[in-house]
Amino acid sequence: MRIAMIGIKAIPARFGGFETAVDELSRGLVRLGHCVRVYNRSAMATSPATDYEGVELINLPTVKSKNLSTIVHAFLCTLHVLIHRVDVVHYFTTGVTLFAPLPRLFGMKVVCSVDGTDWQRAKWGRFPRWYLRFSEKLAVLFCQGLISDSKDVMHYYMQSYHAASSCIAYGTCEQRSLQKDVLDRFQLRSRNYVLFVGRLVPENNVHHLVRAFQKTSTDQKLVIVGDDPWEKGYVRSLKSCSDPRIVFTGGVYGEGYAQLQQNAYMFVLPDEVGGTHPALVEAMGYGNCVLVNDTPSNLEVISDSGFYYHGVEGDADLRHKMQQLLDVPELVAEYRRRALRRAQTYYRWEDVIERHANVYRQLVGASDEVKTPELVQSGRS
Repeated sequence: MRIAMIGIKAIPARFGGFETAVDELSRGLVRLGHCVRVYNRSAMATSPATDYEGVELINLPTVKSKNLSTIVHAFLCTLHVLIHRVDVVHYFTTGVTLFAPLPRLFGMKVVCSVDGTDWQRAKWGRFPRWYLRFSEKLAVLFCQGLISDSKDVMHYYMQSYHAASSCIAYGTCEQRSLQKDVLDRFQLRSRNYVLFVGRLVPENNVHHLVRAFQKTSTDQKLVIVGDDPWEKGYVRSLKSCSDPRIVFTGGVYGEGYAQLQQNAYMFVLPDEVGGTHPALVEAMGYGNCVLVNDTPSNLEVISDSGFYYHGVEGDADLRHKMQQLLDVPELVAEYRRRALRRAQTYYRWEDVIERHANVYRQLVGASDEVKTPELVQSGRS
C-alpha cells in the first residue's frame, strides 16, 4: 500500500509522542513492504534528506504560530497529496481533519489518530479550544477510520459520537545505551534520581511534581526532561525553584534520552489530560518503576505493574507516594521487573505496526460506505 502521514512536526523524532509513533510506524511499514511518505515541517526537519530508512520525507513550510502552524502545514500537505496520490492518508490529531474530505473526494482512504481530548489542554485559548472540540466531530464525520491510543479514548468516542475506533497504543523503545556522558553532563548518578519526561505545560502538572518533591526527605535528584516554546512564563516559574536537587535538562533525544530513562530510580507522570503517554510506555520498557496520576489512561497502561496517586488531591498524595517509594528501594526494584514484563508483553512496536497495517488493509479493501474499520483490540488487560 501507499500511505501518507500528515500532522506531525518532523521525523527523525525529536519532539513528542506522535513524532515518535510516526518514526517507528513509518519505518516498520516500509520493512513490511509498503511505500510510506511522511510530511515534515521544514523548519523542524533535522536533515534535508528525502529518504529515511526507506521512508519518503517531504519538507513543507508553515507559519510560526501556536494556533495555526499545524493547520497551515496540514493544508499544504493535503494539497501535495492530491497531486501525488496514495492509497491511505493518515492524519495525526483531529485538528487537521478539516481537510480530510479532499483526499476522500479523490478516492483515497482517510484515517485519523485521535489523541484524547486535546481541547482540554490549558494552553489553548477560547477559540482554539472550541475548534479542537469541534474537530473531534470533523474526524468522526470525514474519516473512514479512527485510531485511539487507549481504551479510555476509544470509549470516549463511542459514548460521545457513537463512533467505533481501533484501539492501538504505543510501543516500547528497545534502544539501550552503554554511555554515561549525559549523566555526567548533568552530574547525575545511576539510580539516584527521579525522572519526568514531557512538555512543560500546566496540564502535565509539573508544578505539582516540583512542589511535592521539594517536601520529600531524600538526597536523590528530580530530573525534568522537556520544554515548551509557547509556555515560557510557566517554564520560568518552574525553574524559579531554589531546590538544588531539581535539574532541568531541556529536550534530550536519542542515546542521551536512553541514558536518562534506563538509569532512573523511578519515573513519575503527573499529567491529567490525554490518552496513552509514550514516555510512560517507554519508561516501563526501560525497566523503570512508575508512579502516575490516576487518570483512566494511565491506570490502563500500568495495570498492576506500577503505582498511582490521587491527582485530585494536588501534590499531597504525590509527595506521600514518592516518599514511600524513595524509602523502600527493594519495592522499587521489584516493580521495575514488573513494568518491564508488562511492556515487553503488551507494548511491542512490531504489534503496533501490524495493527496499523491491518486497519489500512481493511479500508483499502472496503467500499467507501464503510465508516470505520473493524475494532482492533490492543490485547491489554
